[in-house]
Amino acid sequence: MEKFSKRLVALRRERGLTQSEMAEVLSRKRSTYSGYEVEGKEPDFETVCLLADYFGVTTDYLLGYSNNRTSVDTVFCNDHVNFKEHFEALHEDLRPIVEQSFDAFYLLLCRDMQSERPERLLLYRKLFQTLQTLRSEIRKRIERSGGQVSDAVELSNLITMQNQLKSEMSVVLDELMQADMAIAFDIKKGEDVSSEKTAM
Repeated sequence: MEKFSKRLVALRRERGLTQSEMAEVLSRKRSTYSGYEVEGKEPDFETVCLLADYFGVTTDYLLGYSNNRTSVDTVFCNDHVNFKEHFEALHEDLRPIVEQSFDAFYLLLCRDMQSERPERLLLYRKLFQTLQTLRSEIRKRIERSGGQVSDAVELSNLITMQNQLKSEMSVVLDELMQADMAIAFDIKKGEDVSSEKTAM
C-alpha cells in the first residue's frame, strides 16, 4: 500500500488540492482520507474506483500495479509489443515495406505534432479512422462469404462500400489540402507583415 499512498499524494498535489478538499470529493472525514495517505489505511473497492475515476487513472496505476496511468497507455504499450512481434515474424522481404510505411506515417504525424497544429492532427485521425472502419467492414463481409463473393446482391453491396470509402477518403484528403493552403496563406501573410515593418 506504500505505492498507493505515494501515488495518491502525488495525484492530489498535481491538482493542487488539500486533504480536506479530497475528503469532500469522496464524502469522507478528513481523518479518514488522511489515513489513506499517511497511516497506510486501506480504502474499500468503491473508494479506490472513485479516486481512480476522479484523477483519470486506472485502479492498477493508483494501487501501484502498473506504471501506465490510463488504459490508453496500456493499450499503446501492448500494441507496441504486439506490433514488434508481428514485424519480427514477417518474411524479411516484407519488412522494408512495413518500415517505409511506418516511417512515412511517423514523419507525417511528427511534423504536425511538433508544430502543434490541431486542425491537421484531427484530420489525420479522421483519415485513418475512416480507412480503418470502412475497410474493416468490407473485410468482415468478404470473410463471411468465405473469401469468395458469389451472391450478386452482396457483390453490389461491397462495390457500394468501396465507393463510399473512396468518397469519404477524398473528402478528408481535400480537407487536408485546404488546411495546407490555410497554413501557407498564414505564413505568407506573416511574411508580408514582417517585410512591411522592415520597409518602414
